[in-house]
Amino acid sequence: MSLFSKFPLFALLALPLVGQAQATSTDLGRDLNGNFNNGYSLIPPDDNLLRESTGLLAGWVPASVLLAGNKTPTVVPLKYDLYRQELRVRRAKGDSVVVPLSRVQEFTLQPAATNARRFVCYPAASLPPEAGGGCGEALTSGTQLQLLKFWKKTVVKRPGESNSYASNTSVSHLEDQTAYYLRWADGRFVPVRLKRASLEQALAGQPAALAALKARKGNLGSEADMAAALLALDPLLTAPAK
Repeated sequence: MSLFSKFPLFALLALPLVGQAQATSTDLGRDLNGNFNNGYSLIPPDDNLLRESTGLLAGWVPASVLLAGNKTPTVVPLKYDLYRQELRVRRAKGDSVVVPLSRVQEFTLQPAATNARRFVCYPAASLPPEAGGGCGEALTSGTQLQLLKFWKKTVVKRPGESNSYASNTSVSHLEDQTAYYLRWADGRFVPVRLKRASLEQALAGQPAALAALKARKGNLGSEADMAAALLALDPLLTAPAK
């Protein structure tokens, strides 16, 4: 018996099929066998149009998923499809189903031998269009600010191998794209780059935090440096005036 078959999947129940109306909150307790038998769309066959993996990580990853309206996460094997912006859950019977991001509060990937990675999902209408993905990886979680990293994959055309029959051929490839945002406690998203000047601009109107930032050394050119700075500055931040 696998590790995951020991966890009843009571939380992941009755999600809507693609194109169907959303299930009500009362539907979440309908399928008590925890096998994803009701209301899920199966993963379609690979169309072989894409050469690379669409997932954030290769293969199935141990994870916990907290659905909208639930208080307890469920442990499942998971894939985060960055191209289609959806979660894929493997059922105990061996096949897999689609879990729309609109029904997910957050999920945490727990790959072996690496740190857990937490993703928080937001309504599409609340996100900047440039964010791309519906779930941001929480690099920090302060009282006033979160540093979020949004991932997506897009198809780009690259030159293919030239031959005598087609000298202008192109091949489709998937390209990773990321965007960083600061999310204030009031729900506002502010774009930020991994640069000191970008953070200073984002913290305009926060004199105490700006003074402390100027006293810090380094250029904040890495995720670790930016996260450390934000955690140190968070206690100095005040709620923005409305």
